Amino acid sequence: MLARDADHHLHTPSKPDSGWKRKGASVRKESLMAALALGLLVGACGGGDAPSTNGGGVYPGDLTGGKDLVIYVAGLANPSTGFFRVLNNGAQQAGTDLGVEVRYVYPASVDLASYTQKIEEIIAARPDGILILEIGNMDAIARRAADAGIALALNPAPPAAEQPLRDPADVYVSRVGADEYAAGAMAAQRMIEGGARSLICVQQNVGDGTQTSRCRAMSDIAEASGIRFEHVAGDPDPGQTATIVEAYLRSHPDVDGVVATGQPATAGIVTAKKAVARSPLQTAGFDVSPDIVAMIQAGDLDFTMDQQGWWRGYISVMEMVHFLRYGLVQSNYFLTGPQIVDASNADDVARLAAEGVR
Repeated sequence: MLARDADHHLHTPSKPDSGWKRKGASVRKESLMAALALGLLVGACGGGDAPSTNGGGVYPGDLTGGKDLVIYVAGLANPSTGFFRVLNNGAQQAGTDLGVEVRYVYPASVDLASYTQKIEEIIAARPDGILILEIGNMDAIARRAADAGIALALNPAPPAAEQPLRDPADVYVSRVGADEYAAGAMAAQRMIEGGARSLICVQQNVGDGTQTSRCRAMSDIAEASGIRFEHVAGDPDPGQTATIVEAYLRSHPDVDGVVATGQPATAGIVTAKKAVARSPLQTAGFDVSPDIVAMIQAGDLDFTMDQQGWWRGYISVMEMVHFLRYGLVQSNYFLTGPQIVDASNADDVARLAAEGVR
């Protein structure tokens, strides 16, 4: 049950000190009298319904009646590093800004059965909202949560070209994420514009739908541009990916553009590039971390595709809270990417990545 996952979630940080200082009895007495006078004045002048309060904030028209809201983020990995650190930091900041408690939990292993079980445990805790990450068909568990009166958000969002407007019957009140196909297409197009004539897409996690979309887009752009393309199976271990890609590059001397679909694989292709010492050889990756940005700053990686994961956490929580308090639902889905981090903005992004914002 959730009790055993105490180390698997982060609560909203405690609120900063209110700034109250002891300045003597006379100041306290004067402040108290002023407060009482203001209270009498407000009581005498108030003619409408009093606004609801929640978490110390004031939310006029709050449909929850001032309830202390609890939102769960059903993550996939420890939020201390990598993409899930950034996503969780965004969710926690939304909780702070909106006066709600945000709890991050994750399963012991990343598979559909374990993840579904974790969401079942969250439903049993009866929170007000859950952010779910789509790693397979989540329809059944999402319906059970919605039937229990829980607001739902999903990462990712569908591509805008496929679904420009939200389906009114959608069980999710929020869908947030990057257009992964567009990201793959953007990466391929940038390499082609840089002179690449033979591309490979190194898929870090074979079978992962998001990463497959990235490689499929690269393939489509390469075919439309009349250049060579190969889809190469990588590995979540950067050392294994380095070995695979180095061998591939040595046996394919024409390859002049390599894109990896995840952070560990990106480190692997940079190692392989250094080993073969080929020039020109463009390299690019996906997602942002201090290490990835440092590779760009050092000139070892040309660019990385950023899905702006902080927004994926922040906007998801915000949209659920706005739905619960005000009945608001965005009419389209919120796309956080793709964006590109390269030498032109790496220094600024490096500072944000160190803080877990990018």
